[in-house]
Amino acid sequence: MGLRPHFRRVARLYDAEVMHARLWPKAHRFTHTAFACAVEPAEFKELGRGRWLLGRRWSPYAFRDQDFLPAAPLFQPEGPPQSFGASPADLEARVRAFCAAQGEPLPPEARVTLVAMPRAFGKSYNPASFLLVTVGGELRCGIAEVHNTFGERKAWFLGAACRQVDEAGRPCLRLRTPKRFYVSPFSGLDTEFAFTLRLPDARLAVGVDHYEGGRLTLVSAWTGREVPCTDGRLLWLTVKTPFLILKVIALIHLHAAWLWLVKKLPFRRKGDDIPLQRNLRHPTPELTRPS
Repeated sequence: MGLRPHFRRVARLYDAEVMHARLWPKAHRFTHTAFACAVEPAEFKELGRGRWLLGRRWSPYAFRDQDFLPAAPLFQPEGPPQSFGASPADLEARVRAFCAAQGEPLPPEARVTLVAMPRAFGKSYNPASFLLVTVGGELRCGIAEVHNTFGERKAWFLGAACRQVDEAGRPCLRLRTPKRFYVSPFSGLDTEFAFTLRLPDARLAVGVDHYEGGRLTLVSAWTGREVPCTDGRLLWLTVKTPFLILKVIALIHLHAAWLWLVKKLPFRRKGDDIPLQRNLRHPTPELTRPS
């Protein structure tokens, strides 16, 4: 006997944590809880079926199409072109346009999965979100979008050349690429990100590391285990991680203050090295102001 339609699973929920370990020039490590969901954009409107805390108009948690990979002109573009489709385009259409512009168009049967924190109590912010594409259940490609606290975004494409198998035998996407994006006042811009993306199943495991001058300087990972996506579990995660988005933003600033005031790391202003801030969207006025 099949499940009733409104109880079919349209999202995976992960009881997860984020780990950051700065290795150089001074060690600094912290871990904090940040639950995550894996959901197909086409299912955003179905999330409220069978639950009250996620997906309804007045629910504390929701996914909005415009919160991820929004279309906008590129500031100081470089590399392969980026396209977000004809406006207005929904998230899946933007993903398809982005992949096609990178030279890897998706077949009609391709499925897109978003890995991100939901909008919480009306506030949306993901330091990093991931869009993974499967064809026939196999990982084909992905997009990593990094979002700084200034409202700027930058996206990287992980295509066929990035497909690998990790140490545990799981398919993954790996890309080490120039960063050229202001994320932290304690990291240079002419450095590298190293993304490792895996399709979430019973476990969530994605990573974004940082290299400077060829040296691994920071390791970060978002890991967790799948739990039932029910109102009861969402309520427990709310108690465990209250004010999800505000907490993440507050921790970013608190740890930055610690690194500056206590660890005495050199502080780089965002207005420095403007030529190295490239291929981003929604640039701050500081970047676009005539010199």
